[in-house]
Amino acid sequence: MLMVAMIVLTGMTGFTQVFEKGSQVVNVGIGFGNTAYFGSYYSGFLPSFSGSYEYGIVEIPMGSELTGVVSAGGYLGWSTSMYDYGWDDVYYRYYNFIIAARANYHFIFHDKLDTYAGVWFGGNIVAGGWKGDGNHPDDDDWDADSSGPAGGVYVGARWYFNDNFAVYSELGYLISVFNVGVTFKIK
Repeated sequence: MLMVAMIVLTGMTGFTQVFEKGSQVVNVGIGFGNTAYFGSYYSGFLPSFSGSYEYGIVEIPMGSELTGVVSAGGYLGWSTSMYDYGWDDVYYRYYNFIIAARANYHFIFHDKLDTYAGVWFGGNIVAGGWKGDGNHPDDDDWDADSSGPAGGVYVGARWYFNDNFAVYSELGYLISVFNVGVTFKIK
């Protein structure tokens, strides 16, 4: 325990923040665990894809030498799933597109690790189509109609390998439950 404390405290002396006011980052990722359509009749999930942009707006002191940062930006996500009726290859394919604004609070306490918690709010655009022989049993023109507002919360972390490149993971209610990817710091 003493050795871990010494390493952590020694690492804090030449401390530089990985995300600060004015920082700009772009995330590109892949996700698992569809949040839009799931359950016993849903199958055929492909990984989701997402991208986001963040800009550091304001620094908020966290005590001692540490500073938290509030960021804002945008989010795009895509996923697909299939509702299988269980007869003769008849199913309905859903496509979900999320376009949203997001805000994060970054807990900066290490020179390579950026941890954060965030919220997002935007629109979930749903498209889809009937696949297979025959018609939908309820309606000949059945179509996806669940587009509308959407939002959620999440936590995330980035590990920076250098000043401009990191890997990240996010867990929560986004296009997928678990997302991983790369981050490019552009300022």
